[in-house]
Amino acid sequence: MNPVPHTAAGWVEEIAAAYEDAGDALPFTPLVGVAAGARELFHLAPHVAIKFRGLPEDKRQVAVEAALSTYVASERSAPLRNPRLAFALCYLASHFGLELVSQETVDEVMDHLMANAVTDSRGRGRLPNNQLQRTRSAKARRRGPRR
Repeated sequence: MNPVPHTAAGWVEEIAAAYEDAGDALPFTPLVGVAAGARELFHLAPHVAIKFRGLPEDKRQVAVEAALSTYVASERSAPLRNPRLAFALCYLASHFGLELVSQETVDEVMDHLMANAVTDSRGRGRLPNNQLQRTRSAKARRRGPRR
């Protein structure tokens, strides 16, 4: 596994590279039956997270579930109005779901991004701490598939 960044600045740099990587994939999304544009790049965040971490394919579903459930739980939040912040949230939530980062790390990085990002005329909003979604505990994943 490739190491995760240890500072907010490191995360910002990695998220920018991940966003660019996801954008580079947009022309190919119709080939797999997905009609995605720049506002939907958040859908690709967990896939890029798996790629950047060098994780095996069997981790993909956990990352996708964590990212998308966090996105849905945060639907009315200010960060989701900005496609880059929505991508960042899903990218970080993927790592959280995979138990590679803590909620505190996600909060710190998102706060840093939101403090330094221009969102829209409705302003910024801080994410409540309860919006990250881990779909299953590590213990449950070790026991095997859900029944």
